[in-house]
Amino acid sequence: MTDMEKLSRELWIVLQNLTQEEFNTFKWFLKQDNVLEGQTGVPPADLENTERCKTVDLMLGKYKASGAKRLTANILGEIGRRDLVERLKTFNQEPKEINSHYLSYEMEGIGEKMAELEKLREFAVDVTLDPDTAHPDLVLTGDGKQVHDTDETKDLPDTSKRFNKCASVLGKELLSGKFYFEVGVEGKTAWTVGVAKESVNRKGEIIVTPNKGFWTIWLRNKVYEAIDVPSVRLSLKSRLRKVGVFVDHGKGLVSFYNVETADLLYSYAGCSFSGKLLAYISPCGHKNGSNSAPMVITPVVHKINKAELRSVQQFAAEVTLDPDTAHPELILSADGKRVHHGDDRKDLPDDPNRFSDCVNVLGKQGFSSGRFYFEVQVKGKTDWTLGVSTESIERKGEIRLEPEGGFWTIYLRNGDEYEAFDKPIVSLPLRSHPQKVGVFVDYEEGLVSFYDAETADLLYSFTGCCFAEKLLPFFSPCSNVGGMNSAPLIISPVSLLD
Repeated sequence: MTDMEKLSRELWIVLQNLTQEEFNTFKWFLKQDNVLEGQTGVPPADLENTERCKTVDLMLGKYKASGAKRLTANILGEIGRRDLVERLKTFNQEPKEINSHYLSYEMEGIGEKMAELEKLREFAVDVTLDPDTAHPDLVLTGDGKQVHDTDETKDLPDTSKRFNKCASVLGKELLSGKFYFEVGVEGKTAWTVGVAKESVNRKGEIIVTPNKGFWTIWLRNKVYEAIDVPSVRLSLKSRLRKVGVFVDHGKGLVSFYNVETADLLYSYAGCSFSGKLLAYISPCGHKNGSNSAPMVITPVVHKINKAELRSVQQFAAEVTLDPDTAHPELILSADGKRVHHGDDRKDLPDDPNRFSDCVNVLGKQGFSSGRFYFEVQVKGKTDWTLGVSTESIERKGEIRLEPEGGFWTIYLRNGDEYEAFDKPIVSLPLRSHPQKVGVFVDYEEGLVSFYDAETADLLYSFTGCCFAEKLLPFFSPCSNVGGMNSAPLIISPVSLLD
């Protein structure tokens, strides 16, 4: 057997070890450019309905032996199959054109660093910026996730919490234990990020060193430094665009990472915290516009979660709202993509299809086989319900949204209470507030899953469902609560997670 035949057989065995869903995700990655650096993806038409043997032939034909092997390892790492990456590592066939040291780096160096960072990302927390601490020159977005400097000082009370000299802001959340968050710094020429004690000085000039209660890194004059005592210059292989901050409170450890490369930038060890910590951010002055880009607290997206979400997003379906089912107090947009609750009850015929008491509406499109997926923006809302229902559900009077009644839903109540309406009801301890929710159904498998479409977190799955009739998307924007919950639900176009 030739070397190429041995490799072909090994790649086929590796692909045979993937579940159908993993194999579908593997093929999705094959279509993307630069999964193998500098190489274009396989044309989508070539992969349509392609089985595993043919997929191996396509990879070997396009990328040759060394490229096909490295490409397979890269994708397996993306979808979380490190066991198969390890199998490829031990495969004894090494074509002459492959550099074994370079292959080891590709499969072990980058992969191991990413795996380590992924472990830390499991401790991701929701961080929002506290406007009561922000220097008067700073502008925060309403959701507390972005901040930039304006050089225009607002007339704000100089409370004890507020920084009055340095362009700084703290997070709202008091943090302890193990925690992790990420901050985007792209487009900036100066910034500082890290954590601080709640008791730090906020008046006058601030020294952001550990003995003053700060553990930070910064960018100044094109130089990255850890502001330790003394400060430590950081050697980076590339410009930072996103910084990961990990703290192990119990061990006295603060570590900073380049999120894109998984490189450890710096660690403070043996720290003495003596209390909970706050996120600390300074976007620095904007210097006549040259440093005006915002710093952004970004959702933490796990690579394995991202691969899973991408695999279901490929089943995106066209969904629009059916006005003939809408409760009379609901207001739908002309394109059938938005719905919110109004105070006025419209004079509409109470036909059998229309909800009469609960502020609900169904999708026009019904599904009685296969898989389908849609996404709904829930930003700005304090209450909502989303999911699917059978076509024959009760639409009059009070309705209990449980599977026995033909409903598979999750909901938000009172701004922070997330639950799945299973039996019994299941409380959902989420690490952040979803702004967009993805709903996936596999009709034959009896599966209904809900995702945070920004972080790729799986929120909840109903499994073992028995579907015997057509399913319809289900929406409730809930009452507007005197305007506090007036934001609409919006059926959003599905775009693959970056």
